[in-house]
Amino acid sequence: MNRRLTVATDLESEGSPPAGPRTERPGLVEALVLSAWCGLVAGLLEVGTIEVQKRLFDPNKLYHLTRHFVWLIPLTYLGLFLALGFLGWIVGRVAPRRGWWSVKRFLCALVLLPMALIAFPRVYTLAWLVLALGVATKLVPVLESRGRWTRRVILASFPPALAIPLILAGALWLGDRRRQAEVDARAMPATGSPNVLLIVLDTVAAGHLSLYGYPRPTSGTLVELAGRGIRFDAAQAASSWTLPSHATMFTGRWMHELSVGWLNPLDGSHSTLAEFLAARGYATAGFVGNTMYCSRDSGLNRGFAKYEDYIFPAFTAPKTAVMVNRLLAVLGKVLPFVEARPELLPLQPYVQRAWQSLVFDRKDAASVNREFLGWLAGRGDSARPFFAFLNYSDAHTPYELPEGRIHRFGEAQPDDRQRELIRRWGELDKIRLVERDQPLLVDAYDDCVADLDEQLGKLMDRLQRLGVLGRTWVIVASDHGESFGEHTGVFCHGTSLYQTEVHVPLLIIPPGESPIATPRVVKETVSLRDIAATITDLVGLAAESPFPGESLARTWGQCAGKPAPPSGPIDGALSEVLPGLANNIDENGLPLKSWPLGALKDGEWSYIRGNPRLPEELFHLSTDGGERHNVARDPASRPILDRMRQALDRLTAGPLVPQRFNR
Repeated sequence: MNRRLTVATDLESEGSPPAGPRTERPGLVEALVLSAWCGLVAGLLEVGTIEVQKRLFDPNKLYHLTRHFVWLIPLTYLGLFLALGFLGWIVGRVAPRRGWWSVKRFLCALVLLPMALIAFPRVYTLAWLVLALGVATKLVPVLESRGRWTRRVILASFPPALAIPLILAGALWLGDRRRQAEVDARAMPATGSPNVLLIVLDTVAAGHLSLYGYPRPTSGTLVELAGRGIRFDAAQAASSWTLPSHATMFTGRWMHELSVGWLNPLDGSHSTLAEFLAARGYATAGFVGNTMYCSRDSGLNRGFAKYEDYIFPAFTAPKTAVMVNRLLAVLGKVLPFVEARPELLPLQPYVQRAWQSLVFDRKDAASVNREFLGWLAGRGDSARPFFAFLNYSDAHTPYELPEGRIHRFGEAQPDDRQRELIRRWGELDKIRLVERDQPLLVDAYDDCVADLDEQLGKLMDRLQRLGVLGRTWVIVASDHGESFGEHTGVFCHGTSLYQTEVHVPLLIIPPGESPIATPRVVKETVSLRDIAATITDLVGLAAESPFPGESLARTWGQCAGKPAPPSGPIDGALSEVLPGLANNIDENGLPLKSWPLGALKDGEWSYIRGNPRLPEELFHLSTDGGERHNVARDPASRPILDRMRQALDRLTAGPLVPQRFNR
C-alpha cells in the first residue's frame, strides 16, 4: 500500500502499537507542530518544576535566575525543538523506517529531561537522559495507540501553551510601566533636593588600592575623587560577602537582625533606603553587575522603580533553560583542551572568543554604565531628583578582563594552565596551590581592580559633562574585600572577618555647590551600616529617617539630624559572617551549619570571635596591620579584650548562634 503515513495519520490511528519501527514520512508542518508543542510543554514543565522546587523543597530560596525565566525558558525550548523537528523531518525522509520513529522518542525524552535536571540537579545529565529515553520508549507507543485523543490534546493545548509565556512576558512589562507611572504621580521632594548616586565596587579590598597606600597604581580615579570630597581610611563592611553587606547598607540593620543568608533573600521586615526615598518623591533606579547576590531575587530591589540585573548578550538568554546551560557548560570544559593542542594554536583567538560568548557572561562595568546613562537620558521628569545604585562586579572571580582591556600587572599573556586557574579560581581547592600561584591571582585581581577604576572614571567624566554632578552626592564604597592566603587557608571572601575582607574603601563626594571647600580624611573607624542614615541626612530627611545608625556627615561637621559629637573615636564597627567555605557542604552541595563569626573594629584594635572551641583573636592594627600576632592571651591586653567582648555582646544582643543565619 503506497499511502503516506504522516504524523497526523499516525496520531489518529487506533489500536495497539506496531511491534517495531514502521515506515513514516511525516509532513513538514506536522513535524514542526509536534516539535513546537513538545518545546512549549518542556519549557512550561521546567518553569513549574522550578517554582515547586523553590517553594516547597529547596532550602535555597534564591533563584539565581532572571525574573524573565518564566517566559524565556518556554520560548527558548520552542526555538530549540523547532530546529530539532526540522532535523527530524529530514531524518524521517532519509530513513523512513527508523528515522521519525526514533525522533519522536528522542523528542519525548527531551520533554521529560528538564524536570529531572531541575528536581535532582546533582545527578549526571547523561544518567537522566538515558532514563528519559527509557520512559519515552514506553510512553510514545501508548500515545500512538490513542492517536485521535492525542491529536486533539495537542491541537487544543497548543494555543494556551504558546499564550502563557507571552502573557507572563506582558505582565512583567506592564508591571514595570505601572511602577514607573506611580513614581511619576508622586509629589516632588522639596525644591533643591539633591540627587544621590551610590556606587558599590563589589569585592574591591581597600588593601589593594593605591588610594590607601598600595604600591601598584590601581585606583587613579578614586584618588582624584578623594581630592574632591571625604575619604574614610578605616571603613568597615558589615559582612565579608555581598548580600548581607548590601542589605545592611540599604536598611541600617546588622546582619543578625536581617533574614539574609547564603540561601535566604532579604525579606520585607525592614524598610530599605530605596523604599524610603521613593515614598518621598525620589526617582529610584538600580543597575547591578553581581547577578548572583544582587539580582531581584535577593530582595535588594525593593523600592527601586527601575532595577536592571541580568542582560542577554550572546547565549545568555538561552542559558536560562537548564538543557542549554548544561550543554554550554560541557563546551566550556572542552575549550581548554582545544587551547592546549599545539596543532590548533592558530585557532586560539577564535577559541577565546567562543569562551567569552558561550560561558563568560559577566555583566561588566561598561554595561552597567550604559544602562545608567541610558536611564538618565530617557527620564521623562528630569527635574525629579534621583537615588541611583550601581553595583560593579568586575573584580569578582573569575579575575578575567573583558576582551580588549589592558593587562597592567603580571604577564600580559598567561599560559593555558594559568588561564584555567584564573577561570576556575572560585571553585578550586586552595590548599593545593603551588607557591607561584598566589602572585598570578593577585596580578589578575589587581588588573580587574585597575580596569574597574578606569570604567568608574569614564562614568564620572560623562556625568561631569552632562552637568549631573553639580547637584549629586556621590558615595563610592565596596561591599567587602578579598583574601589571598594572607592567613592560612583563607581565600576569596565570605570566609573570615580579617581586615583583608572587611576593610573597604569609602568616599563621599559632595555636589558642586556643596559648602565643603577642602577635601577631608576621616581616620576614625566607621561602618557601612551608617550609609542609610547618612544619605537621609544629606538629602534633608534625617528627621523622618527610620534607619538606625548615625550620619557620617558628623565626621565633617555637617549633620542635620544630630549635633556633631566631640572629637574622639566613633563607636566600634561590627562585622558578621557565617563562613561559606567550599568544603563546608553536605552531600547535596548545600552549606552546612557552622558557628558564625563576629568581629569588632574599634580604633587601632580588631577583635574576632568565632566557635567557642577556637581561640579569640585580638590584633593591635597600629603595630600589626597584617593581623599576624594574636595578643588575646597577653595579660597586658586583658583590659582591651574585656572591653571588646562586652561591646560585641552589646551590639549583637547576646551570643551569635547559627539559627540567626539559617532561618
